[in-house]
Amino acid sequence: MLVYGVHNGTPPALLADFVEQTGVTYPILKDSGTLWQFDYPPGSGYPYPRDVIIDKNGVIRSIKSSFNVAEAEALVKQLLAEP
Repeated sequence: MLVYGVHNGTPPALLADFVEQTGVTYPILKDSGTLWQFDYPPGSGYPYPRDVIIDKNGVIRSIKSSFNVAEAEALVKQLLAEP
């Protein structure tokens, strides 16, 4: 399993605050602009920030407009348990 955070130019101080507040330990990469251009599903709310979880087959399984650690962990555990 690979987990990456992606940002679109957030200042380093804000990224550091995010990491400190959430306790994330995965790498946070800067997007070249590609990821931020894909269509946001209707009815999913405002697109920033985005929490995108992709399964081992490359299928997007969740797109959220907010970061919820417990919810993300539960989905990742579910996906890891799938055959």
